[in-house]
Amino acid sequence: MNNNFKSFRICFLLLLFTLPFITNAQQIKSTLLIGIAEVNYTPQVGLDMAGNYRGNDYASRGVHDSLYAKALVAANQKGEKVALLTVDICYIPKETIEMMRNYIAAHSTLKAANVMIMATHTHSGPVADINAPKVKEFLSKAASAVVEADKNLKPSVLSVGRSTEDRISHNRRLKCIDGTTHMCWEKFQPGFVIGPWGPIDPEVITLSVKQNGKEKGAIVNFACHATTLTGNNWLYTADYPGYMAESIRRVKGKDFMPLFFNGTCGNVTQVDYRVGFPDTYQECQRIGYMLGVAALQAISNEKPVSSDVLKVSKEMVPIKHLTITDEQYNWALAIMKKVEKEGMPPAQADGIPDAQYAKDWLEMHKTQDQVDSLEVMVVRIGDAAFVGLPGEMFTEFGMDIKKQSPCSNTMVMGLTNDERGYFPTKVSFTQGPKGFTPMITGYETTPGTTKYEIGAGEKLTESAIRQLKALF
Repeated sequence: MNNNFKSFRICFLLLLFTLPFITNAQQIKSTLLIGIAEVNYTPQVGLDMAGNYRGNDYASRGVHDSLYAKALVAANQKGEKVALLTVDICYIPKETIEMMRNYIAAHSTLKAANVMIMATHTHSGPVADINAPKVKEFLSKAASAVVEADKNLKPSVLSVGRSTEDRISHNRRLKCIDGTTHMCWEKFQPGFVIGPWGPIDPEVITLSVKQNGKEKGAIVNFACHATTLTGNNWLYTADYPGYMAESIRRVKGKDFMPLFFNGTCGNVTQVDYRVGFPDTYQECQRIGYMLGVAALQAISNEKPVSSDVLKVSKEMVPIKHLTITDEQYNWALAIMKKVEKEGMPPAQADGIPDAQYAKDWLEMHKTQDQVDSLEVMVVRIGDAAFVGLPGEMFTEFGMDIKKQSPCSNTMVMGLTNDERGYFPTKVSFTQGPKGFTPMITGYETTPGTTKYEIGAGEKLTESAIRQLKALF
């Protein structure tokens, strides 16, 4: 058998092996139109930054890297449309979300109710409260990314890919030998920490868009706080999600658009307590590039999914405010009397001083009997689902939603369509000794950090699962 015949035989066998996969890919025809766009919305320098306690000075000092809003709009033959918008910012309160939705509805053919807006959760972005200076101006600009994406609608094929990255995220709640809960950013004596209380979610999910056979962009869903840079940083930056996008574009080209959808990262961060807390741009790049490699791996093994169905579901879930006990109230009064004499403490690189908690508790006491309606939104785009939750959900909730979802391609995001603080699991409130002073059972379970009744996270999760089962 000559070498040419051997080569022909090998090629023929490879063709026979891959033909079923090629055929399956070709069988998935899409009538869906997709548009993607990004807008550099970076605000003016000098506006307050969000995400860390900074004493009496929150003003930004400059720009390290630009802040972007990135949008994906999907439309079908029936004229139905949905939009997904991710913004390089710490959080966006409900009132600001509604302003952005109304802007989009006024400048496009999208309904305000069909727009899902989420924050990447960089702690080096501007304050987004509706009455803060320039917010309407720069977040209207961010919202215009949806308007631009709506103008770019083209026939598209969607594909879902998966990989894992378990080296850059860590559960930050630590079980210690004295029965207490400590946080990963603290300093410890050797042997004091037993290990983390909870898990991480290492899954990286991508949803890629191809138009005319050309790769146009991809959503990347992964759960990890974007807090590489602490209160020591005074420059606008997208943190590691910005470097993730940079690394993917270095491979896919500058016209390829990565959109970062942060998962349920309430108790998961990039800090390994065994190493410490390097808050540098080099650390941002390390994390972002590692996540970028995992995203590229997911894209490389992606499979086309059908994409001819668009549906939107939403529930307003009643959630009661957290009760401030008499002990907590009296403690807060005593602390604030001290503050009246000495003033609020200075800025801190991480953590929150007792004085801030005392101030929060007194405010919470006024509304502790109030019940709020919190939005849980689910969007179906073909055989992919997007779940938006209104705060910093513990990662267990996202993992549970994906496990119970009837859609195998479910992406779950926190800080979506609202910002309502932390939503810990029920069990996390028991992880430590009983008491009323701050940080008894960890940062996230402390009143002020969490604002709603124990079990609130479970109620929001149940709503998401219920909606997913209805949509699929």
